[in-house]
Amino acid sequence: MRNQLIQYGIIIAYFIFIVTKGIRRSKEINHSDDFLVAGRNIGWFFLLCTMGATVVGGGASIGAIGKTYEWGILMLVVSAGWYIHFIFSGLFVAPRFRKAELYTVAGYFGHRFGPKSRFLAFLLSLLFSVGVLGAQMVAFGKIITSMIPQMPYVWAVFIGGGLVILYSTAGGLLAVIHTDVYQFIILIAGFAITLMLCAPELIVQMDKIATKVPEEFFQIEGGKGWLFLISTFIAFLLGETFSPGYATRYCVAKNIKETRKGIVGAGVFLAFTFPIILFFIALYARFHFPDIEPEMALPKTILKLNNPFVGGLIIAALMSAVMSSADSILNSSTAIFVKDLYEEYLAKTNPDTKKGLLIARMSSISLGLMGILLAVLMPNVIDLLLLTYNLWAPGIILPVIYGVFSKRASQTTNNIIFITMLTSTLFTILYMNTGYQKIIQPSVFGVVVSGLIFLGLRLTLGKNSTSGKAWSEPTASD
Repeated sequence: MRNQLIQYGIIIAYFIFIVTKGIRRSKEINHSDDFLVAGRNIGWFFLLCTMGATVVGGGASIGAIGKTYEWGILMLVVSAGWYIHFIFSGLFVAPRFRKAELYTVAGYFGHRFGPKSRFLAFLLSLLFSVGVLGAQMVAFGKIITSMIPQMPYVWAVFIGGGLVILYSTAGGLLAVIHTDVYQFIILIAGFAITLMLCAPELIVQMDKIATKVPEEFFQIEGGKGWLFLISTFIAFLLGETFSPGYATRYCVAKNIKETRKGIVGAGVFLAFTFPIILFFIALYARFHFPDIEPEMALPKTILKLNNPFVGGLIIAALMSAVMSSADSILNSSTAIFVKDLYEEYLAKTNPDTKKGLLIARMSSISLGLMGILLAVLMPNVIDLLLLTYNLWAPGIILPVIYGVFSKRASQTTNNIIFITMLTSTLFTILYMNTGYQKIIQPSVFGVVVSGLIFLGLRLTLGKNSTSGKAWSEPTASD
């Protein structure tokens, strides 16, 4: 009982600290730009922390340890895809967003490919954001119920989600980024300390581990085949590439140099550290608890270590992971709602910045509640994440890459992009209802289809798709 009280005390103190820090930033919010993009005045270190805290959410912590417990080294390899895309985005894509002073992915599509593609990108962005937000709420509910088994899952989701909605709605992205710095430090410290406590026993028990843990656990393809490994890695790599939560952060740094440094730095640091840390924690759980539900691997490890201070720290780290991802995606969802719906369609002729701030806060509450509802209806983290990846990647990846590396612009090209987005998304939805999705991930299938459709249309329409004028980077005045 004493150990539980210590853990509860650490967690409650952490909650109070984070929420207070977040709400205090509300004093610095004067208009919608402060709320949505933190005044575009963030340094590289804060950007690195907020990018890291955003990607390491419930899926990349609880979900990743659960899948590593189940798949072994295979998950270590494929989960690196979550972080590697930051390097590409930081070098090539994010600088374009920052230079143009954009807010959202759909805003980029509007600048580059016209209103039809922008509207479709808006719909995909909103679906993706609510889906990922729901996944974080699921993870929050599972953390709280593992700590307090007597609490119903639904209540746990409402409590966790309510706290995120509270400080995110009060302080906007400025509050999110400043709390993310603390959350990222606590997150890395918590998992690193857990690994250090597990490592000595893993070293001593190496011979027993080799006989007790299945051989497939230590095989790169996990006994599932190389095709599964490659397609799943690509699914993780593409699934969150250019996602709304990251795209908003492409736009917040002081300048392009700080943008590149912060985003590339986050990708390099996480890709070469975090999957390895999670692998050895999962191995420890697999050795001691070979027959548990995979997503219970981390809670069981915490109980096995039997240190209330470490237990409180790692639970706080898990809360950090989930809260930082949830508040980030909630903020980007709000930016999508305000910039891509309210200002683009409802108040295009006369947007009021003060009214925009009120709309932003109201939409933040509404979208947060939608995420909570989705978490109640679909209580599985990885399944929910993979569903959102499948709907996101096919329609978004190719157009963004083409827009960054091609300088040609024409109405024919805009039409090709729109048709490619629409048809590849529809083909992916149809593919998701076949048995082949167990072999090749739907998001990978959809991206391949989008490439084939795009090439086919380019060849069919010939020079009309490349004969337009050279496209120039938009500026804030555009």
